[in-house]
Amino acid sequence: MRQLAYLLIICSVFFSSTSLSAQENDPKPRVTALVNISAEVVQSIQLITVNSMTFGNVQPGQLEIYVNPINDVNAGYMIAVGTPGAEFRLDFQQIRNLTNVEDEGFLTFQYELSGNDTEDQSSSVLIENENRSIIFNEEGEYHIWVGGRVNIENATPGSYEGDFTIEIDYI
Repeated sequence: MRQLAYLLIICSVFFSSTSLSAQENDPKPRVTALVNISAEVVQSIQLITVNSMTFGNVQPGQLEIYVNPINDVNAGYMIAVGTPGAEFRLDFQQIRNLTNVEDEGFLTFQYELSGNDTEDQSSSVLIENENRSIIFNEEGEYHIWVGGRVNIENATPGSYEGDFTIEIDYI
């Protein structure tokens, strides 16, 4: 789970009673400043993993595994929780290597994400890795399904693991 918090600090500086001429008892010029500082704390964003992505059984001769994030029950499922109605951007690295934990091999996985403001995977839309704004629903939630494809044609037997990172920022 990754939490991001932003603190927006607005500083206003007002110069008052600025005197640049020397006064009788004080030969140095004086500058008086009044600084007003206000802060707006924006709620952090939580990313809750509900289900991890799984792969079904691989059939003999199968060259690729594909988990469709829109309609596959094997897709991973996460809920982003933030400020209701707030806009955010979602960024992820689309291509990642999965490393064989028992051997020196690796597989290249191409991630696909879909999202929806309701918990309805079948009506979710693909999330392209671009600067598109997304909005949290009235409850402050956005639902994300994770899938993708991997070519297993030259895969060596074993277990593979890798990291997948999603970065979510308020706009």
